Amino acid sequence: MPDLTTEKFSVLKEINRSDITFEETVVHARQNLNTGSEGIQSINYVSGSINNNYWQSLHSLFYLSGSPIISSSGESQKYSTPNYSLGLNNVYNPQFRNKFHGYPSGSIITIPQRYFGETIKVGSFKITDTQDSKDVIIVDDKYGNLYSTNAGHSQSSATSISSSDNYVGNIFYDMGIAVITETGSWSGSINYPQVTSASNFNLEFRSTQTVYTREYNVRLKPNDFNYTLNTTARCFLSGSNPDLSDVIGNPYVCSEVTGSEWQPYITTILFHRKINEEPLFMAKLPRPLRKSDLIDMSIKVRLDM
Repeated sequence: MPDLTTEKFSVLKEINRSDITFEETVVHARQNLNTGSEGIQSINYVSGSINNNYWQSLHSLFYLSGSPIISSSGESQKYSTPNYSLGLNNVYNPQFRNKFHGYPSGSIITIPQRYFGETIKVGSFKITDTQDSKDVIIVDDKYGNLYSTNAGHSQSSATSISSSDNYVGNIFYDMGIAVITETGSWSGSINYPQVTSASNFNLEFRSTQTVYTREYNVRLKPNDFNYTLNTTARCFLSGSNPDLSDVIGNPYVCSEVTGSEWQPYITTILFHRKINEEPLFMAKLPRPLRKSDLIDMSIKVRLDM
């Protein structure tokens, strides 16, 4: 129920349900972060030794499927289902997580949710780390796997640089977590465990957020709201001696605003849930809009949430 206001006073008109629409829009924002960004962390882990708790958490949350420990217990089928792992389970392009079990050490990079929103957009993640004056570049393949685009040493020269042989880790888009599991060489002098171990790496990706928009179509008929309620348009009868408190309740409009050529201007629209309740929200027009008494008018108000 909108409340069209010229200044302080208002009148009400109900909005038809058919004039209210609702839509969802997914938006992406580019994020450029580095080790100085608040909350960004890179932690080295080694199973059974350095930061073993991180290894245990990663194993339990993301790497149960394919785990030799689970397989030896005879429950591999049970723990390979998506219900028991937060890892990605794309049937046609499965996430390659075997190296976590083959190399029980690596690095975990954590990104606070305030940077990535609902999720990191697939295919947008990039790590750039400078080692020995060389830029190590690691990106994702849109299916939760990480590989280097400029590695000086390939794990399998006979296959594509983005093949599973050359995967160096995984990214879990919804959690803001990247894990480097490869322990081999990026070049002759730089190994993957060195990547992000220093304090000069950068992260690039696109965050994801859904914007919910409700649109109200406020329809005005020619005979709607043609009478101003603005207090400055009020005059008193000649010879009267009104008190200042009478201004608000004064029903008399000045002669200057009663001519056929004069129309009020709309400056604000207030939206109420029910009559006599406080407004839920207010829409301020960018400039006063003259109300027409000849044609229908329609004002669209969009509310982003």
